[in-house]
Amino acid sequence: MASRAVVIAPARYAADSGIPGYSWIGASARMYGEVLTGDPMWGPGACRVLDESQVHTAAGVMAELQLAADAAGPEDTLLVVYVGHGAYWGDLPGAQVHFSVGSSYDGKPWTWLSSWYVYRTMRRSRARLKVLIADCCRSNLLPQLGDEPLLPGVLGELDQGTCVLTALRNADHASAEGCSALPGELAECTPFSGHLLNVLRTGTQDHHARLTLGLVRDAVKQQMHVCPTPHDVPRMSLNDARESTPLFTNRMASSARNQRPRRPVEAEQWVRTLRSYDDSELEELLADPRKTGEVVALLHREADEGSRLIAQRIDAEANSRYAEPHDFARYWNRVQQALRG
Repeated sequence: MASRAVVIAPARYAADSGIPGYSWIGASARMYGEVLTGDPMWGPGACRVLDESQVHTAAGVMAELQLAADAAGPEDTLLVVYVGHGAYWGDLPGAQVHFSVGSSYDGKPWTWLSSWYVYRTMRRSRARLKVLIADCCRSNLLPQLGDEPLLPGVLGELDQGTCVLTALRNADHASAEGCSALPGELAECTPFSGHLLNVLRTGTQDHHARLTLGLVRDAVKQQMHVCPTPHDVPRMSLNDARESTPLFTNRMASSARNQRPRRPVEAEQWVRTLRSYDDSELEELLADPRKTGEVVALLHREADEGSRLIAQRIDAEANSRYAEPHDFARYWNRVQQALRG
């Protein structure tokens, strides 16, 4: 099993392009390379930061991305990081987000890289897990990377699939100017990448030794939410992948991390466990239809999308598992009672 990452970050453009170049983009690319190289789950040689000549044209970017996608095996992870400018032209056929390259010009879509080409190449890779991190304007408009909208979720045996993590969720514009609240050289990166890299470099207090997809998203979201500088929160879109899938090492020392929580008993404890992306005891929950019903109802009440998705996944499993009418009635009665209450 190997991890392969490609970092695409065009920081310079022609003087007459109408597109500003930002040092923060180039600094972000360098830091991604440094942090991933120092991560035991990745290591030296796993991350390729494309140079200025390679990101100058769409063909140059796609040639390098194709090499990484083709080299990934069925047990590998393929990570693509894009930091730069994003654009969206709604009057184009099959409108999609476009990524800038070094030779892009403002208002000339044919000089940009269509995200459709990036998506197609990543989808066709044999990699077990395919992750796109997009730090650019209009990244909130990027669709799921996978072909199917259904998410098997935390109940499946497989952790393959796709993940799209974007700098934006509610806004169209992403600031490139560094966030002064970040420490040292991370303040020289773009705000989203700086906060993400801060999480990857320092780790979190969660008891897990690895940072899962869900933990990364929530840690970055929390950092940006409490930051003195206003930021939009990131968005994550999963397809056939679990939030509990590990992607990076939790760099915080084990002595500083929280203790592993005790096995859940009450429905509220199950909710906290599932929302922290630990499904190791899920079979025990499903053995009790009534408790499962209470947990599904509580998750449905949560305001965040992740909790509702977990509830939907558990409900789908319950519907197939509780074949006996008596078991299903015990489950469904609890769901209805809790939702009504």
